[in-house]
Amino acid sequence: MSITIDRPRRSLRRTLASTATIALAAAAICVAVAAPAAAHPVLNISASPTTVVAGNTVTVTISGTSNGNYTNARIEVFASTPSSGATTGSLTSFTSSPSCGGSPGTVTCTEITNRYKIGNINLTNSQAFSYTVTFTVDSATAAGTFTSKAQFYKSDNTTDGPTTGPLITVTPATSDLALSKAGTDSDAIRVFDFDVVNNGAAATTTPLAYSATVTPAGLFADYDSACGSGSGQNFSCNLTDTFAPSGTGSYETIYHYSLLALGNYTVTITMLPPNDSNTANNTVVWNCTALTGLIVTCT
Repeated sequence: MSITIDRPRRSLRRTLASTATIALAAAAICVAVAAPAAAHPVLNISASPTTVVAGNTVTVTISGTSNGNYTNARIEVFASTPSSGATTGSLTSFTSSPSCGGSPGTVTCTEITNRYKIGNINLTNSQAFSYTVTFTVDSATAAGTFTSKAQFYKSDNTTDGPTTGPLITVTPATSDLALSKAGTDSDAIRVFDFDVVNNGAAATTTPLAYSATVTPAGLFADYDSACGSGSGQNFSCNLTDTFAPSGTGSYETIYHYSLLALGNYTVTITMLPPNDSNTANNTVVWNCTALTGLIVTCT
């Protein structure tokens, strides 16, 4: 009579192998179940414009899709200094006047230390959202760059790390001197009145180049202006006036007629400050017709 001992050993191997397979499968299921979802919504950040002249506004938009139900959450927007290049500092140190909007709901806008807070955010699971904060870059801000960032906070102040948005470049403010005709009158002289306004975000710096030209020659003998008096009709000089943003001024140039001059004339007056952003509006022009030395019309 023979005794076989191999069969139970094979059965034991199969049992151990099956047990190991089940254990590994169970472990994999546990790992899959244990992997947490994102704690907060994923944020997408854009900015317009990404290059802004100091004195103008920038709008940062934060959008995404909610991954849960949130009540009285908030989004904080701030600036991060890039690893190279100039820096403009913390967001609230060189910007002001924040206003917020977007949907869903009606949000509030608050400045907190070095950030702007978009508050009172209520979201339901899988709900799309898009919120904006618009702020003004102070006109005195020097050239620099900053990286826009945003961070989502639940009502209990828990948060993920910040999300990085686009790099924003600030260029210095410029002046924009604009001239306009204020009128003209005449007897034995011709007075040309004009107004000046600075539409730019920066003050002008002296001297201001100021000139007047009459073509063709012959209509006037001499002049009086903000630069003084002189013979002839064409002159140029520098004024010492300075115009703050939105600053205005009124000037006049007075000509004395040459009594024998007849025909059509063009009178051009130009005032140009340094670093003016728009030279197209720095000139006023009158078209004059001299029927006699004392009958002259200008428009």
